[in-house]
Amino acid sequence: MKLRIVKPSQGYVWLRQGLLVSRRQPFHFVGLLGLCLSFALLLIGLPVVGPLLVVGCMPLMWLGFMLATRKVLQGERFTPAILFEAFKGPHSPRRILAQLAGGYVMATLLIMQLAQLLGPGADEVAAVFETAESAAELVNHPLIQQDILWRVLLTLPVSLLFWHAPALILWARLPVSKALFFSIVACWRNLGAFAVYGLCWFGVVLALGLLDRFLLSQLPIPMLGNVLAITAGLWVASAFYASLYFTVVDCFESPADVSPTDTDPRSQPEA
Repeated sequence: MKLRIVKPSQGYVWLRQGLLVSRRQPFHFVGLLGLCLSFALLLIGLPVVGPLLVVGCMPLMWLGFMLATRKVLQGERFTPAILFEAFKGPHSPRRILAQLAGGYVMATLLIMQLAQLLGPGADEVAAVFETAESAAELVNHPLIQQDILWRVLLTLPVSLLFWHAPALILWARLPVSKALFFSIVACWRNLGAFAVYGLCWFGVVLALGLLDRFLLSQLPIPMLGNVLAITAGLWVASAFYASLYFTVVDCFESPADVSPTDTDPRSQPEA
């Protein structure tokens, strides 16, 4: 497993590639994300274990979008069954992927505990939710902003730790410990590219919010503006998940079981 070092400008390229590949099959990508969200809503209703199952499924969802992106680059259409492709076959690393999911749950629980210790306590945050009279008041409350800031700061290193791990487990057949190690090293050595990548996506989300406000102010039917905004938001989110594939193939040598033509996005037509 050999690491590749990329230029900081590659972060913008990853964003652009994600947008372009999701444009090829927009309804498929949006539908895949919608299915994941619907499944998460069903799971989260289960007492105690529901939220934990939703968190554990996150790395598996990332992997599903990576597999979907690869199929699109190969000129094929994908179905929702792509989410379970990694678990098919006698040589599937399903046990290791399950271990990764469990590790992500444990890391998330640790983040929640640290956020409560370092930031506002759960009781204080709950009190703000009970007394807030509007969403704007809730978002602008200092305690809520502190709580969000701590959670974001603590979540970032965990996200980098698990970023490439699902793909490395599936394609490079690495155990969980090595997959996590190579994932964090790749993110650290290419920190400039990932910083640009994050800033570019932040800009896209900001532009989408401004577009949403413009549409709501111009369209005579507010419901239509809301539908367009939600659809655009789902497509942008699906493009982000699709772009994860490009961060993997640019940071590592092509996995042994995938040919260079399949993994190198630069060998695929953009439109």
